[in-house]
Amino acid sequence: MTKRKLSNTIWIMITIVFVGLCIYMLFKNLGEGYLIQTDEAYHATNVYEMYKQGNWLINTYRYATDYFNSKPPLVLDIMILSFKVLGVSGFAARFPSAIGGLFTLIAVMTFLLYKKKRYAAALYPILFCACTPLFSFHMYRAAEMDAWYNFFFVLAMLSLYLMEEHPNFMYCYGLNLGLAFMCKGPHAALIFLIGLLYIPKIHKAFKSAKRVVISVILASIMPIAWMIKRAMFDGTNLLKALFLGEVTYRVSQSKQFVIEPISDFFKLNVCFIFYAVLVIGIILWAGDKKYFTGSSLTGLKNFLGDNYLFILWIATPLVFFTVTGSFLTWYTYTSQIAMCIFSAVFGEWCIKVLGRDRMLAKALVVAAIIGFSLWFVVPCIRDVIAVAGKGGHPVDNFTNDIKEFREEYGDSYADYNAYLIADWRINYADLAHWEPEYVAPAEMYGNLICVEGTIDNFLADPHSILILDKNKWDEYSQILTGHVILHDNSYLIFSSDMY
Repeated sequence: MTKRKLSNTIWIMITIVFVGLCIYMLFKNLGEGYLIQTDEAYHATNVYEMYKQGNWLINTYRYATDYFNSKPPLVLDIMILSFKVLGVSGFAARFPSAIGGLFTLIAVMTFLLYKKKRYAAALYPILFCACTPLFSFHMYRAAEMDAWYNFFFVLAMLSLYLMEEHPNFMYCYGLNLGLAFMCKGPHAALIFLIGLLYIPKIHKAFKSAKRVVISVILASIMPIAWMIKRAMFDGTNLLKALFLGEVTYRVSQSKQFVIEPISDFFKLNVCFIFYAVLVIGIILWAGDKKYFTGSSLTGLKNFLGDNYLFILWIATPLVFFTVTGSFLTWYTYTSQIAMCIFSAVFGEWCIKVLGRDRMLAKALVVAAIIGFSLWFVVPCIRDVIAVAGKGGHPVDNFTNDIKEFREEYGDSYADYNAYLIADWRINYADLAHWEPEYVAPAEMYGNLICVEGTIDNFLADPHSILILDKNKWDEYSQILTGHVILHDNSYLIFSSDMY
């Protein structure tokens, strides 16, 4: 085998192994573990009720119009399709997000291969895996909007990059801007802002008025159609919640440290990997006198110019959420994806330019990226993915009990009013309140109507059941003695009937 064939075989193996690792991290134990309050329990409840009622437009929560989740319904509709194909479950609720992550991986790798950056395409999957927050919270393994929003964000950014050579990619940019809005509403303004800042590189694309007009139509047609259709239902109530309620509330209530988005970002795994490769690159550059030339500095300048969009993509969300003071951790996930791409292309540049005639230098760059990435990936798999749903959390126990109850009684208690007395809750001040973590499984698996109330409300409601945490039995035993126990496990489920 020639040296070139051996090199190609190694890079193909690296690609296959780490694409496989990405797929494992996306789908392993995906349906395990309860749906958490931030915000997948809300979304799964929205989806179940829309699915149950044959409604694709109006999201409801506990069968009332939901203005807390004020986002457009595209991702909810994708999740409804998942329920129709896979059945109602936590796995089906999260499956679209995992698919969004897989599509993002494929899109970036396809782009890098198209640009003839085969080393970057091979390195990107392991860098992607090293962004462990994307696999542990509010993204690819959660029933959230963010995976698809970021997928369309990525497609819009790659379209911007390609627009410099192929102006007709403006159509793709406009379409994906509109689709991103249909996932997360005003958050898509970041795509528009980056597009404005990138105009000096793509100004030739604006020479065709027809192209610009069609792109604007592609970006706006779905949001406008949705707004009109939604306004026919409840006027401007949801639009006020979307544009004024959520946005202005987050800004007005912000208590974040001024530079928190920036300081948090530069502590992320992918940034530490980049720092390591940067240090190696500097050492390689400084260790060989032939690189101390004007041409090498020109090469670095050209590299930064070619990849200016990725730098802009990283920086714009960080600066935006710093200035507005409306930062939440997942708001800058798109910057992490951009940092993965930039780190991958920088790794390729180090391999090709700084290590072009030094095999050891090439190996050092590759080993650093893979080694540091695995340093972050292994704990994520071991401590998060592999043990999902195995911790005996009270809501996991509740979910299992509701599933068993449904298997035992079928639809006999479907649409019954259900009261809950739980030992674990987030808001301990309101004992009658159904936390979203409990609402989702009660509706999805039990087909129950979650009613807020105390034990007195249950006793006065003949068409109801009571779900009581077993840890609370001693407190309520005297009152409930004589009531039919329908199910006895971690939770006791009582009928309003008496023995």
